[in-house]
Amino acid sequence: MVWERIVKEYVCSPSKVAVLGATIERGRPVSMVMRYLKSQGFSLYPVNPKYRGLKILGLSFYASVRDIPENVDILSLFIGPKNQAFLLDELKSLSYKPIVWMQPGAENQELEEELKNLDYTVVSGQCIMAVHKARCSRLDT
Repeated sequence: MVWERIVKEYVCSPSKVAVLGATIERGRPVSMVMRYLKSQGFSLYPVNPKYRGLKILGLSFYASVRDIPENVDILSLFIGPKNQAFLLDELKSLSYKPIVWMQPGAENQELEEELKNLDYTVVSGQCIMAVHKARCSRLDT
């Protein structure tokens, strides 16, 4: 998928985003990005088995992407490469292919190549919040 299309259809238009590595710790970058995206109208699905049963920003945590009751447009990764071993199998178990967005610090060249070979669209090394702020006109924060 072409970058401009990703930005127009999934970043500048609120989409459904699974946030892998979401946390209840307010000062973490993932929490700041989630607050921002929620304020911009995105539907968020925090994913972290550690916090299953808890809520952040009024949203229930999911233990895995498979547990989310609907298809998401973007899977935003906030987990480092050493914690990503499970991800390929989890993605393969889905009946659809979300855009995999590797936030800064989550870049993983090996996983990225494997995903691209399986026809996933991968964005790597760019913060979705920063892209939204830089490229989308409906900013109000």
